[in-house]
Amino acid sequence: MMDRRFFLKLTGFVAAAGALEALPVAAHERSDDTPHVAGAGSAMQPALPPGTYQFSGRVRLEEPLVEISGITNAQQISWSRGPARPMASFTSFEYFDQPWRMPEIRVRGGQLQALAVVPIDLF
Repeated sequence: MMDRRFFLKLTGFVAAAGALEALPVAAHERSDDTPHVAGAGSAMQPALPPGTYQFSGRVRLEEPLVEISGITNAQQISWSRGPARPMASFTSFEYFDQPWRMPEIRVRGGQLQALAVVPIDLF
């Protein structure tokens, strides 16, 4: 049985997720040899409180090997080329022990299409 207090916290964080999706995240187009970058202009963003956050994103695959870095759980996605360029999702949990700004997330071989950052409170 789920603890009522935990359930209320969890639903509150889900509701707050919509507000955090409004964080400015830019995906800049670059040459195929240069990674696509998200989080440009992060110095202008307000500092967010310390804690654990879930980063969830969606990437359009353009090359046979796509590398996502700038997150704790760096990832590689490989696929066979076809007529359509598929999308792939990724998730990483990040812990910040002091106020922070959006990290620079790099995608090589693809293009970042969406990014959501949700705070996680496990207590």
